[in-house]
Amino acid sequence: MLKDNKVFRRLFGEQYDIQHRLLNIILVVGILGVSFACLVAVVMNQNVFTQILSFTCLILFIIIFYVANKLKRSQIAIISFAILFDNIILPTLYVTSGGIESGMPLWCLVGFVFPFLLIKGRSCVAVFIISITEFILVVVYSYYHPELIMKMSSMKVILTDMIVAMIAVVVIFASIFRYQTHIYEKQRNTITTAIRNANDAIKQKQDFISNVSHDIRTPMDSIIGFTELAKRNLDNPEKLADSLEKITRASNHLMNLINEVLDISKIDSGKSVVEEELCSIHSIIENVCQIMQHEIDHKKLKINLDYSMLDEDVLSCDNIRLNQILLNLVSNAVKYSYEGGTISISVIQLSTDDESKIMNEFHIRDEGCGMTPEFMEHVFEPFARDKTSPIAADGTGLGLTIAKSLTEIMGGTIEVISELGEGTEFTVTIPLSIPSLTEIEEEQDIVIYDFKGRRVLVVDDDELNREILVEAMREEGFIVDEAIDGSFAIEKLRDSEPGTYELVILDLEMPVMDGYETTRIIRNFKDQRVAQIPIVALTADALPEEKSHAFNCGVNAYLIKPVDMPEMLKVLMLFFRENKRS
Repeated sequence: MLKDNKVFRRLFGEQYDIQHRLLNIILVVGILGVSFACLVAVVMNQNVFTQILSFTCLILFIIIFYVANKLKRSQIAIISFAILFDNIILPTLYVTSGGIESGMPLWCLVGFVFPFLLIKGRSCVAVFIISITEFILVVVYSYYHPELIMKMSSMKVILTDMIVAMIAVVVIFASIFRYQTHIYEKQRNTITTAIRNANDAIKQKQDFISNVSHDIRTPMDSIIGFTELAKRNLDNPEKLADSLEKITRASNHLMNLINEVLDISKIDSGKSVVEEELCSIHSIIENVCQIMQHEIDHKKLKINLDYSMLDEDVLSCDNIRLNQILLNLVSNAVKYSYEGGTISISVIQLSTDDESKIMNEFHIRDEGCGMTPEFMEHVFEPFARDKTSPIAADGTGLGLTIAKSLTEIMGGTIEVISELGEGTEFTVTIPLSIPSLTEIEEEQDIVIYDFKGRRVLVVDDDELNREILVEAMREEGFIVDEAIDGSFAIEKLRDSEPGTYELVILDLEMPVMDGYETTRIIRNFKDQRVAQIPIVALTADALPEEKSHAFNCGVNAYLIKPVDMPEMLKVLMLFFRENKRS
């Protein structure tokens, strides 16, 4: 097609604005028309002035074309061309090429329209007024002084010149109008498509809000309901423990929903980062199954684990991301399985050309309701729900989208095969690094530490969060002091003997003085025993830029709320290695 032609794209492509593209159309057609006019002038033996001016006009067209496209000065080229063409070339050609009895009036018409089509701003009006005024004066003056007009030699020459001018002008105007119509249609189609996409996006977001609202209310109702039930059964340990267990499960479900929404937001903004560490494939799969154990038991499902093709269990990968991918897929399998069904999870490892990596295929198959071929085309799209599914399942409609996005971020692929009524199988293929012996030895060097008697300062403005964290740390043997914001923390550090506190756990978002400012002040203490105290940042903000900001201020570790005590203790171990047990 013409639009795919290299020359066409170079002259009339969307890298230029509309005025530049129209200029190129006029110049190309003009060069062809004037070239033909020059040929006619020579063949028909027109007067020497006409021939000279025709060739001058052709050279002018070529120079303007060069300035506009090679030197990238389109508006300078347009204005220069308009002034020279309308105010010098056309009047001169009018006098030397037969005046009214020639094709020059048609060429003048092109010159008068030219500024309005191409010149930006009010300059076009000034160029037009000057041009039309000069043309009127020339016509009126030649009427009273006809001897100034150089008549053409014969009627045949006059007719030929008029026909050539008419053809050239019609082609120029037709090309301009045709091209503008093309641009208009293209813009209209673009706008129509954008409106349709916007409406689809609005509908998707409305559906998403509706689904999330429903899905969040469900665990919230459970949390509120079982909290009230626990209050009424404080003297009944069995019912109290049951209520607390159900509150925990509902809270975990609610946290998973929130994490899914946050994860898809980070992925869409390109802020999801792969962070590799040593991990056990076997442990990750076992962990996923443990998380889903309640739902698995509730539906009386059987889990078949196949590690027969797992040769390298300990690999270097993004533990959190891989865990999340498999959790989303297993969760999906559980949701759409019939009661009493079976879910099979297997790992197949294949060698690659890169000896430092190994290809891992994770197969998750269920015997559930399956999917229609129509829905399979949209299964990884955000908010997608199979409304024809015989099994109604809660969720945001983001789990599979997140799984696909994270798989691609880790350099892998994800595929799905499904048959309606027979079940579904997802296959995730991810290349993972084989760790060196040194890395494995370092990982094995992490042992259990005794935190008894370690004195730390916990800084958090939220009383409930602070109470939960302080109580949990005291159970681990820590001696804990508290501060409600950064200013109080600074006072405690300043008023206590240097070395009193061995570590600070610091919330970043606080009134009066936030964690960032607090960290900067601590790092500027004169006594190095205080200035170099380890600071563990604790925040609900999981965005990478906030993490970078915190480390730039001087924190030593960065943990995300809600507090995962085993993860926190693992981090604290790194700051108390000298007391490790043999």
